[in-house]
Amino acid sequence: MHPAAPTIALLLADARLPAGGHAHSSGLEPALLSGMDPADAAAFLHARARTTTLVDAGTAVVARHAAHAGLPSAPVERAWAARTPSRAMREAACDLGRGLLRLARRLWPDSPAIAAAASSAAPPRPLVLGAVAAAAGLDAETLVRLAVYDDVACAVAALLKLEPGDPADGVALVLSACGAVEERIPGLAALTSPDQIPAAGAPQAEAWAESHALTNRRLFRA
Repeated sequence: MHPAAPTIALLLADARLPAGGHAHSSGLEPALLSGMDPADAAAFLHARARTTTLVDAGTAVVARHAAHAGLPSAPVERAWAARTPSRAMREAACDLGRGLLRLARRLWPDSPAIAAAASSAAPPRPLVLGAVAAAAGLDAETLVRLAVYDDVACAVAALLKLEPGDPADGVALVLSACGAVEERIPGLAALTSPDQIPAAGAPQAEAWAESHALTNRRLFRA
């Protein structure tokens, strides 16, 4: 008997998942190294949740739909790349995708959705996450919430290492940022086409990511 989809969702949201997320800060370290005041972390998380995170969540939903419909994943990946102009951010997403894909191929070795994601040379994490959702039976709204939570929680976990504080405050930051996009979740969950993926840019965060990729003063890869 296979685990129920809610159990898989809990697994994927667990920071202990061996998929490489611990090495990334969801753009928070680049922001801090570029001079952002740690007191502005809440504003940063809200802005990221409404931009980069929604692009990734929408991509995951469309990738899930493509997997269920037997459609190629390449158009979804191209649409995501067009909405992620920073090369550093794309490379970080592909690093994370590689880690998640390695795990997914172990857990669902016979899944056509996972095989389709693996056909890409370096699938980004949103594409792999959508394939995992298709393989594991996650519904689209759960997938959106998972994508948003994972990105925000990753940033807060990094914050507690970079600027140590009360972990309870970090939990409040996660809940606040996730709540800020709650009203967008039904609309994102209904996406089916690559051209429907949100195109919400974050130019300052992209510039920070590019600078971060060139420095040797970093604890996280991105």
